[in-house]
Amino acid sequence: MAGRTTTQPKYLEIVTRVRERCSSMPVGARLSSERALAEEFGVSVMTTRQALARLEDEGWVRRAPGSGTYVSRPTVTMGPTLTSFSEDMRRLGLTPSAVVLRFEPIAPDLDTVAHLSLRPGEGAVLLERLRLADGEPMCHEVGVYPDRFADALRDADLTGSVHEALATTGTVPDSTFRRVRTVVLSQRECDLLGLPQNSPALEIVDTFSDAMGRPMQHVRSRYRFDRYEVASTITRISPARR
Repeated sequence: MAGRTTTQPKYLEIVTRVRERCSSMPVGARLSSERALAEEFGVSVMTTRQALARLEDEGWVRRAPGSGTYVSRPTVTMGPTLTSFSEDMRRLGLTPSAVVLRFEPIAPDLDTVAHLSLRPGEGAVLLERLRLADGEPMCHEVGVYPDRFADALRDADLTGSVHEALATTGTVPDSTFRRVRTVVLSQRECDLLGLPQNSPALEIVDTFSDAMGRPMQHVRSRYRFDRYEVASTITRISPARR
């Protein structure tokens, strides 16, 4: 018996093609009307509307009734599980990358010594990067690492995932202590992220530790306010469990 050939629904083909189109257009650009898109793809307006609804759910478009459909960008939801920037971007179908702004050994200050549990006389290295998704700035990141990782970082492709680079040494992050707050970006950070002056940002400060509980990275990341949110499931602890 001949095998069956599965055909992708037409609206999903439109989703893929319009998503690619949106990724190359600036945020706020207006897409063609539903009727024009229907004529372009040879489908009904209802099928086009179904595709645009899917793209709106994914965050690629914003529909304004009576006005039109406008290009947007997906919002990255950071949940309670430990994932890297690269993993988050790939999950959204985006290509992660980075621009290295600074990589150098430093004399650790008292905060760095405390965060990384450094021994007396132990050094550290600093890595400052601009994180990108499909070439678009998403996050300004400043991290410090114990000096024992200096050689591995020096040999790594720092435009990629640092966690994946450190995994080659047998060290992977097993947990993190995280603080989240909002801040106002400096002018330099606004310029790096392509945002207006005095823009807010979501600041996330992580201290990652390995499976033995040893700190391996302390990093302060400032994410674009229009692209990130934090979501968690919170349950009440019963009096008996307290």
